Amino acid sequence: MHLLELLVVVAVLAVLLAAGWPALRELMLHQRAESTRLSLQSGLATARYQAIMRSALIGLCASPDGYHCGDDWSQGWIVYRTDGRREPPSSTDSILLHQSGLSSVRISAASSSGRPQIYFQPDGRSPGANLTLRICADHRERARVIVSNSGRIRSTRSQDGPPC
Repeated sequence: MHLLELLVVVAVLAVLLAAGWPALRELMLHQRAESTRLSLQSGLATARYQAIMRSALIGLCASPDGYHCGDDWSQGWIVYRTDGRREPPSSTDSILLHQSGLSSVRISAASSSGRPQIYFQPDGRSPGANLTLRICADHRERARVIVSNSGRIRSTRSQDGPPC
């Protein structure tokens, strides 16, 4: 009789797990995208704050390794001091912040001018075209972080966003 009871308990657990797994998976994807949105928004705010406090040009770019600028925002990003020119970091000493990306979340940048990096001037503005960073998980857009020319950083969340 004990073996039969054990089999019934295992069967009930299997049914409950099968019914709850999709919701749990969706919750995990949502939390990862939300964490990425907040980290990205915080990194942008840090770059703007540093530009104002240091009265210097501060850059933020996608970075695969935490030292060099790259194209894939999903791998992470860095905030760095510049020498007054719009260039990648000149040394490792100029890097102020490095944030690694999450493998399950994709970030793509969209700008009318196609700018790969963001710069904040000493007055906090980010000249050029507006930049939109789309955060995607499970092939769907979950959030956006937008930087305007004035340097304003805002974000939006979407439950059932468009496909990525």
